[in-house]
Amino acid sequence: MNRLFNPFRYIAGLKSLAFGAIFIIAAALMLYSGGMIQDSYIHVGYADASFWYVLAMQVVWWLFPALLLYLCGLLLTKSKIRLIDILGTTAFAQLIMLLLIAPMLLPVVADSTAEMMAALQSGEHPQNGDMIPLLIYGIWTLACLALYYLWNYNAFAVSCNVSGWKAVVAFIVVQIAVTLA
Repeated sequence: MNRLFNPFRYIAGLKSLAFGAIFIIAAALMLYSGGMIQDSYIHVGYADASFWYVLAMQVVWWLFPALLLYLCGLLLTKSKIRLIDILGTTAFAQLIMLLLIAPMLLPVVADSTAEMMAALQSGEHPQNGDMIPLLIYGIWTLACLALYYLWNYNAFAVSCNVSGWKAVVAFIVVQIAVTLA
């Protein structure tokens, strides 16, 4: 279970950065193939954008919080921390984004979303059966988001050798700042 909730005790540095780069590129490919883009920290929307723009946005939404967490780590610890570790572990945490994006590419989720939006725009009430795929996807999304935040916190805590309430507060402040940005 520890490997699931905190893989960063087992992987860091250049190795995690290499895997993370693969995950970031894979996420960009998946988003691009579905006509989507990660247009903010935890939001994905539909957009007609080039692959390179989609990839650039993936990199921005990984790198921006990673650098802020690194700065927090420098302020919170007396340990020597390495930028490569925080970049690598937070990049590796992007694996969870693949779990968030993949269901969006499934026809049942895309069709249910389109039907729901059409019904709402026309003033109709969607049928309960039409909502089941979206309900399942919503539960899946919440579970993935919880794991995403947990992995990013653990990436920060392990890479920067921080813990306790100060680390939690710093992490939450960074998450709020990045989300608002």
